[in-house]
Amino acid sequence: METNLEENKKIADLLFPGIASGHQHDRAYFESLYLNEEVLKAQRPRENGQEYLRLAPSPTGELHAGALYLATISDIVAHKNVGKLIIRIEDTDKVREVEGAKERMVKYLSYFNIKIDEGLILENINGVSDEVISDFNLTEIGNYGPYVQSQRTHIYNAFLYDFILKGFAYPCFMTSDELDAMREEQTVMKTRPGVYGKYANSKDMTYDEVKNKIEQKDKNGESQKYVIRLNSNGDFSKKRKFNDEIMGDLELSENDEHFVIAKGDGVPTYHFAHLIDDYTMGITYVIRANEWVASITKHLELWDKLGAQPIKYGHIMPINKKDGNSVRKLSKRKDPEASVSYYLEQGYTVDAVKSYLMRLANPSFDAWWDTEVTQAAKENREINYVNYISYFNFDELKRNSRGPLLDFDKLNNISADIVGSMSAKDVSEKILNWSKINDIEFFNIISKDKNYLEKVLNIERAGETKRKDIYNWSVAKSNIFYMWDELYVSGDIEESKKEILSEIEKNINEDKYFDMSIDIPEWIRCFKEICINNEILNKYKFGEIMMVLRQKITGLEKTPNLYFIFNVLGKDRVLYRLSK
Repeated sequence: METNLEENKKIADLLFPGIASGHQHDRAYFESLYLNEEVLKAQRPRENGQEYLRLAPSPTGELHAGALYLATISDIVAHKNVGKLIIRIEDTDKVREVEGAKERMVKYLSYFNIKIDEGLILENINGVSDEVISDFNLTEIGNYGPYVQSQRTHIYNAFLYDFILKGFAYPCFMTSDELDAMREEQTVMKTRPGVYGKYANSKDMTYDEVKNKIEQKDKNGESQKYVIRLNSNGDFSKKRKFNDEIMGDLELSENDEHFVIAKGDGVPTYHFAHLIDDYTMGITYVIRANEWVASITKHLELWDKLGAQPIKYGHIMPINKKDGNSVRKLSKRKDPEASVSYYLEQGYTVDAVKSYLMRLANPSFDAWWDTEVTQAAKENREINYVNYISYFNFDELKRNSRGPLLDFDKLNNISADIVGSMSAKDVSEKILNWSKINDIEFFNIISKDKNYLEKVLNIERAGETKRKDIYNWSVAKSNIFYMWDELYVSGDIEESKKEILSEIEKNINEDKYFDMSIDIPEWIRCFKEICINNEILNKYKFGEIMMVLRQKITGLEKTPNLYFIFNVLGKDRVLYRLSK
């Protein structure tokens, strides 16, 4: 690529008048600030193979479940290698930016225990509970900030200046009409779309031509708009080999597209900005969605022009879901479960979501989980996904060529295991916290007597076999509502079996019905004895009698053992419901 440094410098000075060689904000300044050997040695030690990964969400919507999936994997990779995880916000798309999204993204990453070592974090985590993160402020930690792209314009301009100076980039004045005409010609010629080869007709403009274009006014009296494009010297007919940390060895056509690296408003594109950030922040490894594989040769060419060794990239398959008979990528527009906020609203625990994400990454997680569930029950402790991290197998990510499939049945099973291993006190607190935000009527009822709530939730919580009807806080109400008179509704009883209730009611004063001092087997034996000795009840199977009784007392066909329900409800409340 031929360059004319003198001509290029004049163009660079024209476009960026505040930057000149030796100025404190040129490329050399930033490299001395971020990349000098002493700083890198102090802040980015590599003696033990440490890796420095980053998360770079864009605040154009809510945090995506796929982003949390990537964050979970990046967190594990960074900290298993005694490295660091950095978060920066890529907010250059101001048109699509959603108010408050940046704060919510940091909040959710904190809520789901993603360990951020640098970048934006919650300043005051006293406002963090398991169900809600309320009042908080964001603050920056780290020596490579700012960690918000919109605050890094001066850095991007320094590198854009350097690229123009070296002939690696140029201003392009093609209008939208000219670009449309170019695309029409390429369609007719059945050739690749884009600005490359003969279509890159602005790359050889002289300083005088650039100056005249800028000074020209349009019909509205405004200066000519331009973008800055990469001056690619790639050859699309040639292949470039690349080793992807997840996908393995790839061969991709070289980039020859003169793609835009700074838009007409001066804001750099993702391609340029993220790479300059990774370079100046000392990032060594990026795990990102596989949609970026198509752009990897663009990024490799940018690394070449930076004169720097490319960092490691690992492209991961997206989370999919079944849609009828087909499988498609989880969509933030179509699927509410694509948003991380959905899992908070439904009341899933952090451990359940994180455990499930690890299962999506490592199918062998299932075997480990079965052992963990059994062991936790024997040791009378909570199940903990953190115990799996040392077993996490990064190679398993490479084996799934289609991407993991979202399966709520499996998530619910994992979540039920976790909730079942928690104490009644913890479950009570979490249901209260969740319902206070999401179901205030339910909260007002169950919060009147917290000791009673704990007793209700302690039913079938002891021993190695745990109740699994509650897998998130949103389903708790439908599984325990009948324990409060304000919510209780009697179940429908078949007309032919109403005599069962009538006969039980006649004999209800039998003390053995409510003798809770005996154990379950003895209580059942006594109950059966009463039924056998009763002329009417003896016509029915014991299971039928218990089903009718269960429906009358709880309104449901399936509940925990009636012995425990009677025990917590008490004799007076049971008698009232039978006679109602």
